[in-house]
Amino acid sequence: MTLPDRDLLLCRDCCCGSTDKHPDVDHDALRDALLSGAGRLDGVHVRVRVVDCLSQCDRSNVVLVRDFATGGRPHDTWLGQVLDLDSVEAVLRWAAVGGPLPTDLSGLAFAQVRR
Repeated sequence: MTLPDRDLLLCRDCCCGSTDKHPDVDHDALRDALLSGAGRLDGVHVRVRVVDCLSQCDRSNVVLVRDFATGGRPHDTWLGQVLDLDSVEAVLRWAAVGGPLPTDLSGLAFAQVRR
């Protein structure tokens, strides 16, 4: 199996995707927008996977961007508070081009807290 250039892991379990925590967010629409944006983007293979809890509940909604394009070990970027379509579209645009984290996503990035 060939790995994608970038893997987007969308947390969906206890807090992420929950109307209990974010009642004004259309979580299904955000998930669907991320899933429909996957595939080949500008020649880059981007895969989106919906996963169980990533244990970063205080940052919900969390998207882990795993970059395999560098070869060797993947590089992980953690994004939290992905709560609107603009953020989802920014994640997909960045996944398509790679490189440094763009300004419109820098406020969402955080260092993983090991639990």
